[in-house]
Amino acid sequence: MTGERTTRSEPGVPEFMRIQWDGLPQAVRDQTKRCLKDIIGTAAGAQALPMARSVASLVREHYGRGPAPLWFSGWRSSTVGAAFANAITVDSLDCHDGFRPNKGHAGATVVPVAVGTCAGRDVSGAELLTAITIGYEIACRAGLAIHKMRPDNYHASGSWAALGAAAAGARLQGVAPDRVDHVMGTAEYYAPVSPMLRCVAQPGAVKDGAGAGAWAAATALAMDAAAIPGLPSLFSAEACGRELARSLGNEWLILKQYFKPYPTCRWTQPVVEGALYLQRRYGFRHTDIESIEVETFDVGADLVNFPPEHSDAAQYSTPWAVAAMLVDGELGIDQVHPDRLNDPDILELGRRVKTHVAQDIQSRFPDECLARVTIVLKDGRKLSGPTLPARGDPTNPLTKDEMDAKFAALVTRSLGRRRCAELNDILETLEERPAADLLRALSWRA
Repeated sequence: MTGERTTRSEPGVPEFMRIQWDGLPQAVRDQTKRCLKDIIGTAAGAQALPMARSVASLVREHYGRGPAPLWFSGWRSSTVGAAFANAITVDSLDCHDGFRPNKGHAGATVVPVAVGTCAGRDVSGAELLTAITIGYEIACRAGLAIHKMRPDNYHASGSWAALGAAAAGARLQGVAPDRVDHVMGTAEYYAPVSPMLRCVAQPGAVKDGAGAGAWAAATALAMDAAAIPGLPSLFSAEACGRELARSLGNEWLILKQYFKPYPTCRWTQPVVEGALYLQRRYGFRHTDIESIEVETFDVGADLVNFPPEHSDAAQYSTPWAVAAMLVDGELGIDQVHPDRLNDPDILELGRRVKTHVAQDIQSRFPDECLARVTIVLKDGRKLSGPTLPARGDPTNPLTKDEMDAKFAALVTRSLGRRRCAELNDILETLEERPAADLLRALSWRA
């Protein structure tokens, strides 16, 4: 641990926990609803993958029945079990929102805990949305603090998003202000310290640690409800945490989330954009390609696990993402589904992709996620593209139509058009409804 230590609780976090929905800036309210909709849509789309069924079965066996829905499974379990299952399910389809400075994702951990905490409680939709805003703001600051405190280790998202999830749940659970810091501290203590770069090199279902972070947060909330004390969080025990807490309510980090157009690791996506740029400009077919050369940042260049053995590996593979897009003309759930992993055309083209580190791009990461693509055609032409970012960053946002189309594609596949429309209406008007309306929809069976 670094910096000055204290057990004194700073006023910043407890005061921030008292904010009300109507007191938030309109841009923050809009963004909170956008983030929630993106997470729920991702969870619905993830029902097409094996992980959703596997984790639901695991939770049914080990956590039993309870009040909180395992989303789109038709089953309910304890708040701890549901938080774990729902976070893993969201994390299993890599198309949810993220926060570039932390190289990770707040929502996949925060939202499942916040929604699950509403089970069995009389909570308004506005109160749930407010808690989610709190969760994002605290999670993102926790990540900034943790990476500053331990700069030599790249922590997966669950290690820091757990604090935001605990704060969101504490707001909904009515935890006393003088105990909130200890609830976050317990979540921090139990959260994973995940070797994220090992998962980049050898992709697995553990992904970004969202499930473990949600479990840690939900467990911390259960412990507080049982009057089991915790310990101070980094927001009171560490100088950098106290400093970051002072900006709560003044700087809105939820506005700096990005949204993905594709269900693959964010680091693959500027490469996909670069390949698409060249194909649209020069009109070649995938069968015309001799080789694809990629220049990008170091950890992005390491996403070369190929051929992928399962969906998680496909989502973490630049060669697979680029080849699938060029072969199919789209990159969605079908392209990362296990049924497609033996596709001969994608496999053939993916073997022609090579990645390299470019120092000018490296110097701009993680603030920017960039790549350059050069494609050599079989007729000898060498086509070089510009340095391009991933789409969906705050400075390069997806349009509302694009976000709506993404949600519809994800949800309709699992729930059909009628229920997609009903779920969309619930999410778009949630501040005017009880949170129970959303929990009822999440109890539908895909």
